[in-house]
Amino acid sequence: MPSPEAVSTPRGMRDIKPEEMRVRERMLGSIKRVFKLYGFAPLETPALESWEVLSAKGAGGSEIINETYNFEDKGGRRVGMRYDLTVPLARFIAMNPNIPLPFKRYQIGSVWRYGDVAKGRLREFWQADVDIVGSESMLADAEIVACTVDVFRELGFKEFTVRLNNRKILSAMVKFAGIEAGKVEDAFRAIDKLEKIGKEKVFEELAGRGIEKKAGEKLMELISLSGEADRMLDECEKLIGDIKEGREGIAETRELISCLRKMGAEGNLKVDFSLARGMEYYTGPIFEVFFSEGIGSLAGGGRYDKMIGLFLGKEMPATGISFGIERIAEVMGERKDAGEKSVFIASVDESSMEEAMKIAGLFRKNGVAAMIDLRERSLAKQLNYANSLNIPYVVIIGREEMKQGKVKLRDFRSGEEKLVGAEECIEIIKKG
Repeated sequence: MPSPEAVSTPRGMRDIKPEEMRVRERMLGSIKRVFKLYGFAPLETPALESWEVLSAKGAGGSEIINETYNFEDKGGRRVGMRYDLTVPLARFIAMNPNIPLPFKRYQIGSVWRYGDVAKGRLREFWQADVDIVGSESMLADAEIVACTVDVFRELGFKEFTVRLNNRKILSAMVKFAGIEAGKVEDAFRAIDKLEKIGKEKVFEELAGRGIEKKAGEKLMELISLSGEADRMLDECEKLIGDIKEGREGIAETRELISCLRKMGAEGNLKVDFSLARGMEYYTGPIFEVFFSEGIGSLAGGGRYDKMIGLFLGKEMPATGISFGIERIAEVMGERKDAGEKSVFIASVDESSMEEAMKIAGLFRKNGVAAMIDLRERSLAKQLNYANSLNIPYVVIIGREEMKQGKVKLRDFRSGEEKLVGAEECIEIIKKG
């Protein structure tokens, strides 16, 4: 028999209880509905990938590779648990080179990273991704961002911000600040921590990565530009417009914003030159969704035109975003499961149990989730059990109800009780 200490989940992993899972299922159902409205098709990939795929240079970045669960299988092959859903997509495209383009897919599933455990940060966590492969157009990026905005609106979020930047703009800013080419990725990694550690700590990190103080100060000044999007881009163009990457990044950002305005999705946008995104594979527009201080990013992504080429042997444009299901669920945590369209059928005594089974069958055939007592308990204990499960309705069946061909319906929320026919009872529950 395992010790009490052994009967627990591994560190950084957890069980999701039924009341949480019901909320999560409805949340994922809403997300899927929006994905499908934009024409994204479902894809599933294995939890395990070959280590050669997961560790490919330019796929995940050294920090994530160091956090990847990997081991030898019984055949002596090195494999690893997927750390995101983007690398498996790249491998899938390489295995299916004749797939019609653009390929629009969504995937929802667990990923694993052996990182530090903290609130909102686990070692097994869920992600929901949408990606478009095979289109260089900013319209593809606009579809990703518009879909993202619609997802959060569908989930009932009123206040959220989609922060928008472009890695080409950032790269031009780094060059303009006088940071040498070999330190560009170091600068990106430091800037990416701005939200978490603040400006002073970022200065320290830039210095620690060998970037001169003057160059670091100039870069921080550039990424701190703020204001209305068009004015910010005009100001940015005056500073870095002579650098090719800068011109391209500004033009792409303007085109992306123009598309989003036409789609009616610009209301939640904010151009933010401090947004860096940690992944090395981003090549153009990058975006993140923020809800409030202290919560961090709820979704993030961008354009990655070179990564699929690592597996395919030729460049393939792609763009996408990943939704952090754990973080979103945490923010939505106060929305408790209401158990709607569900009912507990309580039998007063053994003589009414057969009728309870028949009524349960009728309810289920009509789309109402129905539970019956499985432990031969008293009526009081059945009612306590139903209440503990947060089931809003209970149907009570006894000799008197059976004589009249009716059931007693009790609404736990209002305390109201009424005698009704089974068909009427179904309609009341469906209306909620």
